[in-house]
Amino acid sequence: MLKIESGLIKDFFDKVRMSGGQQIREGLFDFTSEGLKVAVNSETKQARCVGLLKKAAFVEYEAIGKVGLNDLDNVRKVMERFGGEMIIERSGHLLTMKNKTDKKRVEIELVDERFLTTDITEPNLEFDETFTATSTEMKDIFNDVQINKDSVMTIETEAKVVNFFNTGKYKFKNQILCDTVKGGVKVKFGAPLIDSINKLDGKLEISIKTDYPAKIREVTEHSVITIICAPRVGEE
Repeated sequence: MLKIESGLIKDFFDKVRMSGGQQIREGLFDFTSEGLKVAVNSETKQARCVGLLKKAAFVEYEAIGKVGLNDLDNVRKVMERFGGEMIIERSGHLLTMKNKTDKKRVEIELVDERFLTTDITEPNLEFDETFTATSTEMKDIFNDVQINKDSVMTIETEAKVVNFFNTGKYKFKNQILCDTVKGGVKVKFGAPLIDSINKLDGKLEISIKTDYPAKIREVTEHSVITIICAPRVGEE
């Protein structure tokens, strides 16, 4: 049996599902000795998310193993029906969620791992630059970019500065200052970057390399989320 404040698991669920064109529809959720782990690729293979909801985030915790879920849009709607403390139990092919008074409960049919599209292979990536930004800063930049339709965003570094440019009728330039940035990296991204990290709400560590995937890592008191997003290549 597991007990957790419903807001914590809803927040984690939203982050690992990503959003927009990268939002996942199914996944394998593994309740391990460390906490709830999940590794998922978007259907387009343009973004990958690896998440850990720490054991300490739970009021009570049990390593119940792997839980296969599909129809995640409606699973999230089901979670919204619960407030306060949520109790989660597994019995065979059913996952039960209920409130602590047991006046409301729901049983969800699980999906056999064999019928889920899973890929647990970790990419071996190395980066040239890493900088930090708040999710608020990144969302502000994204909002500028999205004023244009199908805009491409370029991230380019110079000494102690990260520049953001976008294509389209309204060509914004934004800057984030970072003392550790050396300069010389230039990489382009489209909507998948926005869709994959739009649900993150903490401090972000962003690693980049010219014409190379980006790694975005968010560490909070309760969770660790790592997202890998493919670049936009072959465009000027």
